[in-house]
Amino acid sequence: MKRIITIVSLVCFFLSPAQNDREKELDKQYSWYSYIDAIKVYEKVAEKGHASIELFQKLGDAYYFNGMLDKSKGWYEKLFQLDNKPLDSEYYFRYAQSLKAVKEYKEADKMMEKFYTITNDYRGELYLKNKLYLIDINNSLDKYTIEDAGINSEFSDYGGNFKDSKMYFVSNRIPKSGKKKIDKWTNQNFFNIYRAEFNDSVKAVYIDEIVNEFNTQYHESSPVFTKDGQTMFFTRNNFINGKIGMDKDKVIKLKLYKASLINGKWDKITELPFNNDQYNVAHPALSPDEKTLYFASDMPGGFGNSDLYKVAINSDGTFGTPVNLGNQINTRARETFPFITSNNTLYFSSDGLIGLGGLDIFKSVPDENGNYISFQNCGAPINSERDDFAFIEGPFKNVFFISSNREGGKGFDDIYKIKANPEAKKIEYIDAIVDEISKEPIQNTKVTLLDANQNVIATTTTDSLGNFKFSDVRVDREYYVKAENDNYLTKEYRVKGGEAKNRKFEIAPKIIQTKPGDDLVKLLNITIYFDLDKFFIREDAEVELAKIIELLKMYPNLKIDIRSHTDSRQSEAYNLRLSNFRANATRDYLIKKGIAKERLTCKGYGESQLLNNCTDDVPCTREQHQQNRRSEFIIVQ
Repeated sequence: MKRIITIVSLVCFFLSPAQNDREKELDKQYSWYSYIDAIKVYEKVAEKGHASIELFQKLGDAYYFNGMLDKSKGWYEKLFQLDNKPLDSEYYFRYAQSLKAVKEYKEADKMMEKFYTITNDYRGELYLKNKLYLIDINNSLDKYTIEDAGINSEFSDYGGNFKDSKMYFVSNRIPKSGKKKIDKWTNQNFFNIYRAEFNDSVKAVYIDEIVNEFNTQYHESSPVFTKDGQTMFFTRNNFINGKIGMDKDKVIKLKLYKASLINGKWDKITELPFNNDQYNVAHPALSPDEKTLYFASDMPGGFGNSDLYKVAINSDGTFGTPVNLGNQINTRARETFPFITSNNTLYFSSDGLIGLGGLDIFKSVPDENGNYISFQNCGAPINSERDDFAFIEGPFKNVFFISSNREGGKGFDDIYKIKANPEAKKIEYIDAIVDEISKEPIQNTKVTLLDANQNVIATTTTDSLGNFKFSDVRVDREYYVKAENDNYLTKEYRVKGGEAKNRKFEIAPKIIQTKPGDDLVKLLNITIYFDLDKFFIREDAEVELAKIIELLKMYPNLKIDIRSHTDSRQSEAYNLRLSNFRANATRDYLIKKGIAKERLTCKGYGESQLLNNCTDDVPCTREQHQQNRRSEFIIVQ
């Protein structure tokens, strides 16, 4: 830890400023339909030694989205071994998660570092800052802006409370007088209470040390004021009227004190009746009606190193008996620095509840009986991997303050100003899920909306038209839409909240329904192209043809007609001859790979069946002409 100071009367307890069944047999034949298991085809292709980015991506994704990360790891590993064009950045993230599943943490770390280098994505940034960072706590990152409060020193400064526009805070900076009060345990100055004036723009205009009032030669901290400004409760070492109090081990504990404002000065300082020389009582907070005082203590009967308590302030100024807030809030570790807002929300710090590291700031909204029984981590950037504590409100709208010893600070502890950012515009997100082949809508498909960190936001199911919708989608964020259906391969899309609605997301069937006349190229969503004026089988076409070959081997009764096409360049006679060469070359290739010639017919069609308007004398791009130089594999039986 960066901070070495404690205000706990030479004890480290407050240290305040110190985690289906398979389908029917696939070889069954029906009068008009047969079924194809797409993943089996892909796996057999890969087992034959064929390799492509698309092949390994589909295989890796198939296991990744089914939660079989140990298997997806193998396919993603092969994907990254390809010496090819750059991959979509998401595969770095998925591979890292798959590596973690098999406990290859060092390799996972390297992949996340590459992921961050490529994308500057804050998933990678958070990972690099703290490998144990809890991702689900970071949903509030863009809700707030954090900056130095403008009153920090090279020493330790942390929050107190506001009285009008003045913040009363704690610091162990060297006094203006230059006279030091050194704590022999820390070799730094004792803590005193200072005040800083803030203008309407929430900028500090001056800092003033409170001298000759209640600062003593020991530690003072955590002041809180009544609304009329006439009474203050604060923390001090066990020292009053010039006398030191110690416990049985000769340790000076912390106590709560009360002071009154008389003639502009704080006077009549008295200690509260539930203090005790044998334990610490510190960090007071007042309820909005000023009838309850909250504080932290390690008094006997608690749950941990320090617990949160409350005590009634009676109408005559006396106090009731302290009551522990219970084990719904208090843990076996430290709960400290309570603060009650104007709507009775409790803010406090804890290193026992699930957090990002060190002390984290939490909030708890009271139930109908006024009890605090649930809590929520305030998330980043309010919390960091270090200690974050002393949340306070001020008189400024949408601005509050915290203290932290996070990296980048000026001193050992620093006070930060937190501004709430304007709420982003939200919309209703409406799209549809359709079959990749038939383009027909798919009903009863589970659709999940996830944030950029893969945290689930909402889940729904498509209706009879394949439509789904999510409400309150922020237009300034990126999301993932994941579609899951027992009869289809799970697929995930990255989208922006502000993109146009009514799009159609396509997902591929696991079992492909076929009939005579169907083109295997379309059913398998593959492409087989030829170079201009050439009829040899290209390397990329070999991977696609391997899928056709494995399919024909899996279904020995299947017969196909190979139809080859050219673009419109050259004469019709030349193109017809060239297309016949291509059709025969394709047929010969399949026969060479073990497919019986009786199952294959072929024919060239030249330029007679163009897919676009690229006829003679029509200017077209190279890509448009490429679309016409193709092969089709039509099921005839």
